[in-house]
Amino acid sequence: MMVSEQRKPLMQCLGEFFGHIVGAVRSKDDRIEISRKVEERTEGDLTLRRTTIDEIEGKREQVDDDA
Repeated sequence: MMVSEQRKPLMQCLGEFFGHIVGAVRSKDDRIEISRKVEERTEGDLTLRRTTIDEIEGKREQVDDDA
């Protein structure tokens, strides 16, 4: 006697798919932007721009999702 295979619903598969993408895109770092400074100078039809960003960065501990 053959056992029927249990298949996941389409919406569950899509949720898992996008969950993996979001998890990969999210950074494991916590960054806080302290200041942003933009210096701009125009000479004729040429624009020179310098952006300086000051940040504080901290690492989060890796959490085991399988526990």
